[in-house]
Amino acid sequence: MPKTFVEAARPVLAAVALSFAVVAGAGVAHAGDKALAETLFQEGRKLFDAGKLDAACAKFDASQRQDPSPGTLINLGKCNEARGKTATAWANYKEAESLARNMSRTEQESAAAARATAIEPLLSRLEIKAPAQAIEGLAVKRNGVAISTDALGTASPVDPGEHEIEASAPGYKTWTSKVTVGKQKDSASVQIPDLEKGAEAAPAVAPPPPATGGEPPPSKGAAGASATADAGSGGSSTKTFGYVLTGVGAVALIAGGYFGYAASKQASDAKNDDTLCPDKQCTPAGRDEIDAAEGKALISTIGVGVGVAALGTGIVLLVTAPSNKEVATSKRRALSAVRVAPFVDQKNAGLFVSGGF
Repeated sequence: MPKTFVEAARPVLAAVALSFAVVAGAGVAHAGDKALAETLFQEGRKLFDAGKLDAACAKFDASQRQDPSPGTLINLGKCNEARGKTATAWANYKEAESLARNMSRTEQESAAAARATAIEPLLSRLEIKAPAQAIEGLAVKRNGVAISTDALGTASPVDPGEHEIEASAPGYKTWTSKVTVGKQKDSASVQIPDLEKGAEAAPAVAPPPPATGGEPPPSKGAAGASATADAGSGGSSTKTFGYVLTGVGAVALIAGGYFGYAASKQASDAKNDDTLCPDKQCTPAGRDEIDAAEGKALISTIGVGVGVAALGTGIVLLVTAPSNKEVATSKRRALSAVRVAPFVDQKNAGLFVSGGF
């Protein structure tokens, strides 16, 4: 049965809403989660000093996800190193080094690089060897995490302890094995054998029982009646889509206005705060506040652009929507060909609408 206009447009609406939500959410996380990140970081420091390493590492990790920072990553690396997770700690230090370099924080970059260099010779490594015979569709996991087959044969750093290796492929039985890696400078390997054929087949779906009575299959006449009913619903579907877009546009305009006001106020407050910008020369903390305000301003621009475009498109659809009696097959096909897509660049944002009405 042909899709109605609303059914065809539902994925587009979801994409528009999701794209705006993602951009807005990213700006809010940058502008408003610094306090939460700092609180989590301080809790992590207290737990670390008290020797509660697992809880401390969890706090540092949560702080990093709220507001990425080289300093937080360095502390997370120290925490993982203290609890024996040397490979994870080394990865934390390397990530902190890269992040600090991108943020032009030379002291933190040097500190992270020094810790990564110091711990690297102590790392234990694990090599997973590919089967002797190539297997199409081979999938390998280590502790439940997928590993690229291109990485097979390479000894990579791993945390000391037990690791479970799993190999599978369509038409083959799944193979698993466990290997234990020592604490420092250990080198272990595991060989994936040639997998056995004959993996358990998926349960067969029983075919539907043959018809013994009841309603006969629809005839061409029934199909024609169905198409006619779909055509008759075209006008109301177009109007429904118009109402939805109008609502989306109104919400986006309100959100854009709010973020615009918040951005202006935050930037003004920072510049007028003698502790953040004494003599109009902003400290790093003041610069962070202004950067956060600029993030909100970007969200405001996007919100207004999306709002205007969605509102305008919604109004056009409401005005041009035909009545049920006026809908013909050609008109319905034109409506189903309408495409709506969001666009965002450095200066503009909105919706791109194409097709016939």
